[in-house]
Amino acid sequence: MRRVIRSRKPDSLKNNAEQWTEDLLNEIASKGSYAKAEDRFKNRYRQEDIKNTLERMYTRHCCYCESIIGVSTYGKIEHLRPKSLPEFYRYTFEWENLHWCCEICNTGYKRARWNFQYPILDPAKDEIEKYIRLNLTTGEYEEIEGDRRARTTILHTGMNRDELVKARRRIVIRFLKDYKAHLKAGSGEEFCDEWQILKEDMSYPSLYEELIRSVTDRSEPDYIE
Repeated sequence: MRRVIRSRKPDSLKNNAEQWTEDLLNEIASKGSYAKAEDRFKNRYRQEDIKNTLERMYTRHCCYCESIIGVSTYGKIEHLRPKSLPEFYRYTFEWENLHWCCEICNTGYKRARWNFQYPILDPAKDEIEKYIRLNLTTGEYEEIEGDRRARTTILHTGMNRDELVKARRRIVIRFLKDYKAHLKAGSGEEFCDEWQILKEDMSYPSLYEELIRSVTDRSEPDYIE
């Protein structure tokens, strides 16, 4: 997970969010529950301009695990505050509550999970690097100083699920091996400059950012195998 800058609100939300919210709340009240409300009232956020804006905002990456979306998984419009919880019905069409997420994080982990005392981090509001860090040795995310919101985020989104940890470890090993070779050839700086550009086209860009930072901060990282 990394911090992003929220884009301008799409026109479909500017023009319709207030009415859509009113219609949805009336429908829920009429039917007696969110589950019984008709999809045509619940799913109006699935507009092409909203999807496209979120996809660009996250540069095609999942807001949680940072996998590239569209290669091995589909993208979903994610409601940070779960839209199916009564406390958050009114945020269904709230622009600040919408994010771009891979199908695995969205339906396999996050779902409608919410911790009211220690809520999940918001990539478009919170300074993520103050809450969580990536351990390059283990490939796992860790909460900084035992932060409870960071712990909620890691648990609720499956950021340390086995396949992600293994993928990060493979990248770390390969990156550091290649860096050592370039360093010996006198092209370590050029190698890092190239990856600074390439990382946005790869899954887990914040992992590459941390790797680049680590090798430029010290000439021989002690975790190079």
